Amino acid sequence: MRWPWVKTSQAFLGMTVGCARCHDHKFDPILQRDYYAMAGFFHSTQSVYKTERGVWSDVLEVELPETEAQQAERAEQATQHAEKIAALKDEQAKATDRKSELDDLLKTDSASQDADEIASRTNLTQARDQLPGRIAQLNRAIEHAEFFAPVVPRVYGVRDVELPSDMRITVRGNPRALGEEVPRGFLQVVSHELPAVGNSESGRRQLANWIASPDNPLTARVAVNRIWQKLFGKGVVRSVDYFGLRGEKPSHPELLDYLAAIFVRGGWSQKRLIRSLVLSRTYRMSSAHNERAHAADPDNRLLWRMNRRRLGAEALRDAMLAVSRQLKPSHGGPALPLEYPENVHGIDAKNVNPPEYSLSKWRPEQAQQRTIYLPVVRSTGQPGPAELRNVFDFTQPAEFAGKRAVTAVPTQALFLINSSVVKSYAKVLAERITKDAGQDTTGLELLWLCTLNRPISAQEKQEAGDFLAKAEENGWVELCHAIVASNEFLIRL
Repeated sequence: MRWPWVKTSQAFLGMTVGCARCHDHKFDPILQRDYYAMAGFFHSTQSVYKTERGVWSDVLEVELPETEAQQAERAEQATQHAEKIAALKDEQAKATDRKSELDDLLKTDSASQDADEIASRTNLTQARDQLPGRIAQLNRAIEHAEFFAPVVPRVYGVRDVELPSDMRITVRGNPRALGEEVPRGFLQVVSHELPAVGNSESGRRQLANWIASPDNPLTARVAVNRIWQKLFGKGVVRSVDYFGLRGEKPSHPELLDYLAAIFVRGGWSQKRLIRSLVLSRTYRMSSAHNERAHAADPDNRLLWRMNRRRLGAEALRDAMLAVSRQLKPSHGGPALPLEYPENVHGIDAKNVNPPEYSLSKWRPEQAQQRTIYLPVVRSTGQPGPAELRNVFDFTQPAEFAGKRAVTAVPTQALFLINSSVVKSYAKVLAERITKDAGQDTTGLELLWLCTLNRPISAQEKQEAGDFLAKAEENGWVELCHAIVASNEFLIRL
């Protein structure tokens, strides 16, 4: 049970406790006993179960409660789904019977038939030869529909094991060399009044209460530091995942304490904290360069200007959709288009690990939805509408990254120049501009305002006008393409 606890501590407490699995932490005041005291909470928690299909395990699922309206809607969907399956089975039976009928007809000897009978036989043969393919399609459609029938919504969940217990220390991390048993508990260095853990429960509730306690000195600081990093590009503590001894010191320790205090007093409301930060003078500062300030603080640790930051992969794609007026409002829902049989394989209940997914067909509307609602493929690069993630530092979900890497490599520029998806955004943007404002200087002014959020300068207007005058029929498309691939569009200045 190493990884759940290690990631929990890193995410909420900014502490890397993994070293204490084998020995007392070399740098931070975390004992090996502390590691196994807290690992006991997860040791007493069940998250998966062994299946009857071999060595594979399935995750535990919990049914979500439904309102009466949701229950009625699901009942209606179930009725429609049953009618769909019945229609498929009826067509399947008719196709099977028709094939048998044609097989019997075509068994007769054709040697003595005249030309009309031979032509008729040829037509019957062609009709019969088409039926096996259709029957196979119907079989797959029926199998798919029965597997994905409407059910009560479920989510991944956990539960206490039947007999919760404490963990024993493993000597040097060897699970076969067990030491003394350690009662479930919390990090001693940051513990205040410890909540009691009963012998009949895992203690996950007490762990959650301890992590989110106003008296816990770490959780609020880690939380506000992550929010600060999202807004300003760098955290007050730049090592956002590690607040330990070898992590970076806060640039403004009093500010971090103040923000943590108002965050807790505000009911741990992220919206309230974000509102106070974006309305501050610090957030509204210009990113313009200042020679004197740069000489004194080249890394901008004292926040004499706003940091210039490139848009993330998701925000960049969404921005291209937004300026071309293609972005569709969406409220979530299942990202994987499982309704298409082409995307699902191995759904026989007897298979080792059903179902298997292969994203080969997208919903038409997904090309215009926000990137956050698109599925994430773990086994390969992100396909289709999400391919921009592959070159703009998208972190794979199996990795833990409080701060994404920000790179500047040639493949990014080449993608923006050559991608057919980016070119399609530019084409739709050009159509929008020329439709709303025409192909004169008014169109140029609108283009600059809707993409760069500023008026076009006289020099830019002259240069853009000269380009359009010399360009061929796709001049506006090429200009829009250049704008959405420019640094000013990519970077928050």
